Amino acid sequence: MRIVVLIAGVLDPKWPVVPVPGGLPARSGDRLLLSPFDEAALELALKIRDARADIALSAVVAGGPEAERLARTVCALHVADVSTLALATPWDQAAVARTLALAASGADLILIGREFGDCDDGLIPPMLAAILGLPFFGRAQVVESNPALRLMREAGSHEEWVAVDRPIVASVTNDRRTRLRKPLMKNVMMARQAPIVHRNPVPVAATGLQLAGSAGLAGARSFTDCRMIDGDVGEQARALAAMLRDGRL
Repeated sequence: MRIVVLIAGVLDPKWPVVPVPGGLPARSGDRLLLSPFDEAALELALKIRDARADIALSAVVAGGPEAERLARTVCALHVADVSTLALATPWDQAAVARTLALAASGADLILIGREFGDCDDGLIPPMLAAILGLPFFGRAQVVESNPALRLMREAGSHEEWVAVDRPIVASVTNDRRTRLRKPLMKNVMMARQAPIVHRNPVPVAATGLQLAGSAGLAGARSFTDCRMIDGDVGEQARALAAMLRDGRL
C-alpha cells in the first residue's frame, strides 16, 4: 500500500510577516514549520506504517529550496522518501491542487492537512480529490489499522468511520490523539545527510488568474463595544430582552 502525505508548511507565527509591495512575502527556510494539520496528517501516516508491514510511505513538502530544512524535519521521523515540490502560483488554489494531483497520482491513500496553508479556506483537499476522481473524507482525526484500515472523524455527538478499501484522499485535522511524535536523535543526525529530491513546478492548465499585488490591511480593524451582564440566567435573559426591546443591540 502506498501512502503519500502532502505537507504545506507555515511561517513561524512568532515572527512578523513583512508585506512585499506587489507580491507575496518570501518564505524563509529558517522560519518554516509544520502546521498543526501537517503534523496530524504525518502522524496518522506514521501510525499506519507502524501497524502494517506493507506500507510504502512518501512525503511531499510544498516549496522550493527554502523547504529543504522542513523536509529534513520529516526525514528525521524515519521517512525515507521525502521530496520538495515548488509551486508556481501558491496563491491559486486550483493550480496548487492540480500540481499536487500530479505529485500524488497512483497513491492508495493521500493524507493532507485540512487547510494546506490556504488560510482557513480548506479548498485544496476536496479539489485534489475531484481532480484525481477519488473519494474524499474530510477532517479525519483517528486511524485504526487492525485488522482493516479505517479513518474516523467526529460529527457532533457521533463518530463517522470509513473503510480505506480503495484509493482515497483524506484531509486531516489536529486532534490530541494524533500529536506528532518526537524523532530519535540518531534519525535526526541521519536526516541531515538524507537525499532530498527537489521537484520543479509542473506545468498545469492556466486558470486565467493573475495576482495583481498584495498589501497590508488598510487601517485598523473595527471594534465593537462589549458589556458583561451580571446575575443569574433569568436576570441575564431579562437584561438581554430589555436591550433588544430598546434597540440597544
